[in-house]
Amino acid sequence: MAHRFIVAGGGTAGHIEPALAVADAIIERDPQSTCEFLGTDGGLEKLLVPKRGYQLRTIPKVTLPRNASITSILFPVRLLRAIITTFSEIRGASALIGFGGYVSAPAYLAALIQRIPIVTHEANAKPGWANRMGRHFARIVAVNFAEVQRQWPGSVLTGMPIRKSLAAIAGMKDSSSFRRLNAESWGFDAQRPIVAIFGGSQGSAHINKVVADYVTHGCDFQIVHAVGINNPLPEALPNYQPMHYFHDMAAIYGSADLLITRSGAVTCSELAALGKFSILIPLPHGNGEQINNAQSLVARGSALMVSNDDFSSSWIRENLAGAVQVASQSKRDPDPTNFHAADRIAELTLELVKN
Repeated sequence: MAHRFIVAGGGTAGHIEPALAVADAIIERDPQSTCEFLGTDGGLEKLLVPKRGYQLRTIPKVTLPRNASITSILFPVRLLRAIITTFSEIRGASALIGFGGYVSAPAYLAALIQRIPIVTHEANAKPGWANRMGRHFARIVAVNFAEVQRQWPGSVLTGMPIRKSLAAIAGMKDSSSFRRLNAESWGFDAQRPIVAIFGGSQGSAHINKVVADYVTHGCDFQIVHAVGINNPLPEALPNYQPMHYFHDMAAIYGSADLLITRSGAVTCSELAALGKFSILIPLPHGNGEQINNAQSLVARGSALMVSNDDFSSSWIRENLAGAVQVASQSKRDPDPTNFHAADRIAELTLELVKN
């Protein structure tokens, strides 16, 4: 029997990439079924979802206000409007799979009204509000962190669904040729250290400014830098190659000696899966989940954490050489758990709709 699954995950790659990984795993197991995505017009899903061959249905974006304002007064109206739009988009679905973020809250409520089975996945060590609500309605609750599993009785510890292209990097016996090809495409020398910098899927104005200050006064290391799709692209300089977006993360993880990045749940899970050393700069906004995510890698000796306020061009000059040395000298065992997370969630979802 063919099933129709609605996958709710949008806004940033932190929600979209796990959702895509699970959708791929479902179709791989049940080719007769379909997966359709629920997102917003302004999110990164407008680029990533169609590129992977999935249909995207859009609903109004609803953000939870963090303080009293006109936005907080309008929030119930906007949420209701999003629920009404979502209601028609998901009608007749076999199940809804939510990954948190802007689209999941109205999706959970619309699915609850229509009695559509709900599956949720929580990526962060500190869950967001949409999944804190949605888990109470869900038939299956999958989580990435053991501490969240302890807080949420009945949840399943699956790990983080990550792209399968990274599994090939982890299993590569000799990566020298792979690294050389990528280094040459960036105009780099594969024999010298390479540092990859990215501020999350949307980029980071603060990180971009700090990197610009650093490279303008001389760049001691080869740096490939994703500034964000909607941010202006800086001029390439000796040892510095800027891009709008890292479309091929396997190339980045497989070629960079050190990564400097935000500590989103997907990024931290990918770093752990591949055993890569990093400098993590938690996003200073939100509910503090990125600090929790970073601390899990710092505790393993796999990362340094620096606050957004402390991260500056002078901080880079004082700390980058030491971090590159640590990254090159110490070996960390890859954690393959996350390579199987998408398969586990797909299996649980397909079992749910068959019963």
